[in-house]
Amino acid sequence: MEYVTALTVHIISVVVWIGGVSFVTMITFPMILRVDKSLEQVMMFQGVEHRFGKIAKVMVVLAGLSGLYLIYEKGLSPGVWIMIAVWSFYASLLFGLEKMIFKKLFSKPDQQADMKKVFNLLQTFHWVVLGLSFLAIAAGIYAGHY
Repeated sequence: MEYVTALTVHIISVVVWIGGVSFVTMITFPMILRVDKSLEQVMMFQGVEHRFGKIAKVMVVLAGLSGLYLIYEKGLSPGVWIMIAVWSFYASLLFGLEKMIFKKLFSKPDQQADMKKVFNLLQTFHWVVLGLSFLAIAAGIYAGHY
């Protein structure tokens, strides 16, 4: 029973977490890039990021804790290592690295004219991260069925 509960928590947390990343990547960034004023772009991005960041942190913690239990029960397989790597990358972003990156990207006053460039770079980064997320999901499916 504990295994099924942990698996359910794990899958739901991953769906919410990666679903949010998908939404930000596929919906939010294109909306931001259509806005002409850099201040509006930054405000829109910060609004979404601030709200989703709290949800993502909770989901990443739940995915990590439930994932540890699932590893304890099933052991490690090659697919699990991919999931661990992606989870570790996300956790490092959400719990410190992201703030450092944003501070560097948004702190330069002369960069106001280059905001479209910054958001294009962030969108590209999100597409890469989303691709890695899908790889981790595929690895999880593989690990759970072989």
